[in-house]
Amino acid sequence: MHPAGTPRVYCTYFDSGYLSRGLTLISSLRSFGDNSDVYVLALDSATETFLRDHAPENVFVININELENSEPALLPLKTQRSRMEYYFTCTPLLIRYVMNQLATPGSIAIYLDADLFFFDDPQLVISAMGKGSVGIIEHRYPDSVAPKLAKYGRFNVGWVGFKDDASGRNVLDWYASKTLEWCSDKPEDGKYADQGYLDWFPDFDGVEILKSPGFNLAPWNTRRHKLKLTPAGRSHQNNSDSTLTVDGEPLVFFHFHGLRAVGSWFVSSQIIYKSQMNEILRKRVYQPYVNKLHSTDNEVFPYLPTTVIKKRGNGLHGVLSRLRKNLVNVISIATQNALKPNN
Repeated sequence: MHPAGTPRVYCTYFDSGYLSRGLTLISSLRSFGDNSDVYVLALDSATETFLRDHAPENVFVININELENSEPALLPLKTQRSRMEYYFTCTPLLIRYVMNQLATPGSIAIYLDADLFFFDDPQLVISAMGKGSVGIIEHRYPDSVAPKLAKYGRFNVGWVGFKDDASGRNVLDWYASKTLEWCSDKPEDGKYADQGYLDWFPDFDGVEILKSPGFNLAPWNTRRHKLKLTPAGRSHQNNSDSTLTVDGEPLVFFHFHGLRAVGSWFVSSQIIYKSQMNEILRKRVYQPYVNKLHSTDNEVFPYLPTTVIKKRGNGLHGVLSRLRKNLVNVISIATQNALKPNN
């Protein structure tokens, strides 16, 4: 087991569209006393400016040029890949960059997607790595969606941890070499962006698959698990006399993948994955997150420049995409898979 005092560093990346989510993620880490350094790769100038002026304590901003200078093979790919493919390429390179910044053998560098939120102590995930050098988490797709989603990989890249030792470095260096080689956002031959390569990780020494259902609960797997309130004395999760559990294990973090702001609503992606938002999921998971996100939006927006949001595509594909999203929005609101902040 990795002890609570194990040095760690977190990293993530986002642009101004996800700035509030990234800050909300960081606040959830801090709420459990995890004041570890967090490095943010700023994907646009507005994010970089805001973080340089208003970043919380122990949050450090990285300009994309810094990463490109540290990884000479990266910059030539900028004109060869789409914007998202380029960002996906950066994932293991960012992890390696922050590991080198910490420069502490035995420490752990952890990548987090910006749309995660912790409901319990982040140390629980690190401890689950045991003596392992790398920690990864499965998607845990239910049978109803597994055939359609298998092409995106067995594992989810939303939380990935690497120990600074020989085994951890070996896997991380391999991972970085592969995303530099190929990182398309279209699944191909078992590969998919930065995520599909995780399927090869178990072939290496020192890789632990973190099995708790309370790690990375997400819209694509809620249908597979039983979320409930379990009496547990005074809980630090929610300052009440019950604890959120998933199949009997504490809910440590939720992945709010696909959550969209639509007018005054926040629309989840639950129905896309054939999963209904029940009362506990709505009131004890989504509602606290939406409230916190809404508050952070109000704090951040005055500092962001007014931007023109371009519509997604002008051709038939763009029109069909918008129609599909509008339909999902209407159905989600009608079926209570969307909610408004109540703070």
